[in-house]
Amino acid sequence: MKIIFHFTLLSFLMFATGAVDAKAPADDSTPTAFDQILESYEAVRLALTNDTTEGVSKHGDEIETILKRLSTDWSPSAAGIQADMAEDIQELLPQLSQAAAALASATSLDATRDAFYELSRPLVLWRKAANPSTSAGGWPIVAYCPMAKRSWLQPRGDVSNPYYGQSMLRCGEIVEGRS
Repeated sequence: MKIIFHFTLLSFLMFATGAVDAKAPADDSTPTAFDQILESYEAVRLALTNDTTEGVSKHGDEIETILKRLSTDWSPSAAGIQADMAEDIQELLPQLSQAAAALASATSLDATRDAFYELSRPLVLWRKAANPSTSAGGWPIVAYCPMAKRSWLQPRGDVSNPYYGQSMLRCGEIVEGRS
């Protein structure tokens, strides 16, 4: 009993004096902000490939929340990027937040696709700065549609175009991330 009391007291004193960091370090299983954003981003991409906006507003809000949290508690490891790219990616956060808000408030399929593109542009740059060894959800490829003149991220596999949906689902090519 005395040992437990002394250990608890010592732990409290170390924490109170700053000898122990109040933030627990993220372990390798903790998804980065990039991974968390990709999860909602992929749900939006899939909705658009099916010519619907169902659930898009919710996912736009989720992306915006992740970005706000990251802006408040910024670190390269939380962002899932290499330290030497931290400044470049941190500068993208306002643009990403604005695009996520536009995605959340879009009221038509065309407006949603436009907002999705505005989100995709900085996310493609973030992907280049991201550290694939920390990505929990698999590494996305960059695809490009020459007809829409727009790129997007998606999992490996067949091109699945969010800008034309079912009318031209396979229009596009993989431009980064070929295996």
